[in-house]
Amino acid sequence: MYTQPETNVRSTDRIISLEVMDGKKALSSTGLVDRRLFTGEQQLRLKMDPQTCMWYFQYTQNGLLPEGLQGQFTGFKAGLKHAESYFGRRNIKITDVKD
Repeated sequence: MYTQPETNVRSTDRIISLEVMDGKKALSSTGLVDRRLFTGEQQLRLKMDPQTCMWYFQYTQNGLLPEGLQGQFTGFKAGLKHAESYFGRRNIKITDVKD
């Protein structure tokens, strides 16, 4: 039986978990942030396009992304840093990234 050796290769589709900062309300320039992101009904994903190797954000439930998250990024770390900045201005923090 063949077993695959452990590698440092990570998934090209990662789930970002979000949480409202303690004692604050989630802010948005257009109204409220999608509350389903905090209950688990909606998930924010950072995915890599295998043809271009560019990373982009996508909701699991095919919701419309806010304009600030509609870009593409050259690497996972660049996308994650952008998300931290974007959500930080809205009193939201990233709590976990799942492969």
